[in-house]
Amino acid sequence: MYRVVPYLLVAAPLIIVLLSLMVGGCTASRIGGDRTEQARFRPDPDSRAGEQLVNALERRETRAELHRIMDEAQQ
Repeated sequence: MYRVVPYLLVAAPLIIVLLSLMVGGCTASRIGGDRTEQARFRPDPDSRAGEQLVNALERRETRAELHRIMDEAQQ
């Protein structure tokens, strides 16, 4: 038993590092997947996508109204 102790002391840090990398890799990939699903199924409360869409639609309506007014003025 005492002959194994030096080998365990040498191998333990390597095993710890490998296990931490494996656990860290699994955790990181899982977090990334959850964010993808969250973005796909639920809007982010801090997202401005809805605001930007409304602004783009309002700009389009305003542009169409200006074109209509210009067309009426030319006739």
